[in-house]
Amino acid sequence: MGNDRESPIVLLIRALPPAIVGAMVFQIAIVVGGLVLGAIVLGLFLDTQLGTRPLLTLGLGITSLPLSVWLTYRIALRAIAKARAAYEAHLRNKARADSTDSSAANPASALPASR
Repeated sequence: MGNDRESPIVLLIRALPPAIVGAMVFQIAIVVGGLVLGAIVLGLFLDTQLGTRPLLTLGLGITSLPLSVWLTYRIALRAIAKARAAYEAHLRNKARADSTDSSAANPASALPASR
């Protein structure tokens, strides 16, 4: 038997596929950036309309921070679920390939047992 262990880098790439991680980072950047920028723009607009210059801008900006942390957490959980499903599919395919290889190596094991 050969060495069936994969290197830690290969395991990391299989466990966290770059496409899933990239999509997660992009979603977090868009959501958090849009939320914080939107809160500040809305705060500035409301402050000029109501004459309370720094109050609503600061309030909405500070309020958007915990919300953005929570949204980041939710996006990361969803990405982890996708990564876990991809890794489990990889493990199933690897087990299927290993069982196919072992039955091909020993043709007698593929024959039905005689009585």
